[in-house]
Amino acid sequence: MTSLEREVAEKKAAFENLSAENQQLRARTHILEKVVSCRDEQLGMVQAFTERCRSSPDSRSCFGSGMNTVPTDAQQDMFREMKKEEVIPMYKAFLAEVSKYLLHCQYPCNDPNSPIVQQVTACVERMGHTMKHVVLLNEPLMRQLLSINLETMQPAVASEAHWDAVVASLQLTPDQRDDILAVYDLYRTLAEKVYEERKLLTAAMGVGCGMLGPDAGSFVSRNAMADEMELVEKLDANLAKEHSARTLLCCFFFGKLLAPPQFAKVAVYSYPYFPDSLSVARAVVRQPTGCARSGGSGTTSRGSGRHSH
Repeated sequence: MTSLEREVAEKKAAFENLSAENQQLRARTHILEKVVSCRDEQLGMVQAFTERCRSSPDSRSCFGSGMNTVPTDAQQDMFREMKKEEVIPMYKAFLAEVSKYLLHCQYPCNDPNSPIVQQVTACVERMGHTMKHVVLLNEPLMRQLLSINLETMQPAVASEAHWDAVVASLQLTPDQRDDILAVYDLYRTLAEKVYEERKLLTAAMGVGCGMLGPDAGSFVSRNAMADEMELVEKLDANLAKEHSARTLLCCFFFGKLLAPPQFAKVAVYSYPYFPDSLSVARAVVRQPTGCARSGGSGTTSRGSGRHSH
């Protein structure tokens, strides 16, 4: 090989490396834009801004194009005060209704002109409107819903196999799968920092508790209460960071990624557990690249499943 040929080969290899790096950066930018739009909407709702949340012109939420309006103060209070005894019967009624339509929804169940798909979409929009605001405004209720069996109402955790079956029902497109992997990687980066900080805080709290003596007088004589209260406040802020990251993941997964029939599938196949975006994302991560996905309706091409949640 002549020196000129070697130089051409080197430049070609360098060009290919730069092209691959550029493609990765474009993909990451795409994900970050959607996550930022989720954060914009959360801020708008929690702070009761009157503007509509920002979204791309061609995007459409599986919760409906009219679901982005910021609720009034009274409506926000209603969502904040909701109890599981109110939400679960409503959610089960949604499952019963949407299941009937899914049974008659012919594969791939993504034709917007199909009357069945329109029925599924209407069901999802009605239930999705409530769940969207509960996710953003009622953290205690969401913790309850994600930690119980909706049939027995007892604390329970679904197995990995359960969430694998949920993912198998969705028939995710390669683009959807790539987006899930990318946003999960972003979530994991955020979560690792949160957990590392929490380790330090809990260790510091343990040291403080170790200073207590066996007699009641030691409580009176100690002057470290202010320091421990500061640690408690920092721990509370740390837990809020984790909740914020989980909310972003949920917003992206259910609001930016899935088409309405896919959202319905997640709900139906997750039962008797409540849909957990983190568990579903982990199930996608466990799948080998390019594996076949069997069963289910609600596949969507890139763009048709992009939403403005």
